[in-house]
Amino acid sequence: MNEKQKCIYSKEFPVDEYGRPGGMLSLVDLPVAKYDTLSRPGYIKGESENKYLVEDADERWRFWIPKEDVRTGVEDENN
Repeated sequence: MNEKQKCIYSKEFPVDEYGRPGGMLSLVDLPVAKYDTLSRPGYIKGESENKYLVEDADERWRFWIPKEDVRTGVEDENN
């Protein structure tokens, strides 16, 4: 597997009132307003039978994400 394979992953995050990841994922001291599913660019770093280990492209967070929530072979909308 290509070590830096680009992807877009979807995951439920706690978000602040502006829709940014919040709680323990943020240095900003704003309360969590709700939980929302966000789609973010990342890189696939590993794989199991039904999940990918994805590293967030911006924050370097790592999460195990179900394969059905990861899109590969797509360009990052920000580039």
